Amino acid sequence: MECHTSFVKNSNGSSHFTIDMDTIMTKCMMSLSNEPEQWIRNMIENRCRIEGERIYKNAVDQHIVHGTMPANSTKKSLILNHTTFDNTTDMK
Repeated sequence: MECHTSFVKNSNGSSHFTIDMDTIMTKCMMSLSNEPEQWIRNMIENRCRIEGERIYKNAVDQHIVHGTMPANSTKKSLILNHTTFDNTTDMK
């Protein structure tokens, strides 16, 4: 089985992800779901939702500890402005 992926981060912070699957992987995905694209989209959206909640909680906790909560903060702004260093740890 072969699967090739590419991930490009755009200058505006968004990204483009492409998956190329061989015939075996395609057959397996079609067996898993009548709509593989929707299955993949749901998987990505759910994982990003979970990670967004983790980032948001860490950002709020850090702002509370340091007394630095920006005025008029939103969940979106806190997630986008939060700094992560190595995809596993956050700024302390």
